[in-house]
Amino acid sequence: MRQILALMDLKIRLVFANIPVCMTLLMPVGLTLIARMISGSDFSEADGLFSLGMSLSLSIVMGAVLLGSSMLAEEKEKHTLRVLMTSGISGKQYIIGSLVPYTLIVEGINLVLLPICNVRLSLINFVYFIGITLVTTAITMLLGFTIGIISKNTTEASAYVTPLFLLLGMFPIFGSLNEFVKMFTDWVYMGILVDYVKDIYDYHLGFRDIFVLLVWFGLDIWVFIKAYQKNGLDE
Repeated sequence: MRQILALMDLKIRLVFANIPVCMTLLMPVGLTLIARMISGSDFSEADGLFSLGMSLSLSIVMGAVLLGSSMLAEEKEKHTLRVLMTSGISGKQYIIGSLVPYTLIVEGINLVLLPICNVRLSLINFVYFIGITLVTTAITMLLGFTIGIISKNTTEASAYVTPLFLLLGMFPIFGSLNEFVKMFTDWVYMGILVDYVKDIYDYHLGFRDIFVLLVWFGLDIWVFIKAYQKNGLDE
């Protein structure tokens, strides 16, 4: 437990010392503020929900993937990851020590977006918001970790991030416009987030939604651990 807490502290300090990553994480907030300033008093409830959906997708997909992939790829590039492994940090400890602080940082951005978009939630809806955004952020972060672990450097990691961002960010939006595409996006975790934001005040989490989120989360952990072991970082 002491090793995990120390790793969490290290990860947080590394994130806030990385200015490009911090700017990327804050981009959804900045763009949403600009949209509000442009709209002025004409910023309606519908505008707020639309802005929230777009900014959440940007925060979770781009922010989480970039944060997870770039930070891990940078550790590989600077050989600090290997130092961590030789100090006795296991793959599972690394996942917990990295996933928890990174996910909470992105979730903090997600929460800030609510008042900016002028979205007011009841207690139960706020619990739904935290639960769904936390899980989707964690899933996306694990995808970023996998990209980072298989990439040779940060440049290669960035090249992988772009198509993944377009796929996860845009595909669920197309599903909301076309019933045929929606048959597929219903089984993509970001599709659940898009559906949730569309009906944020009356959303009810169904069994299928929980099943999809858990399967994606479990599969992500398994894939990352396999990639972690394949790269010789955990025996």
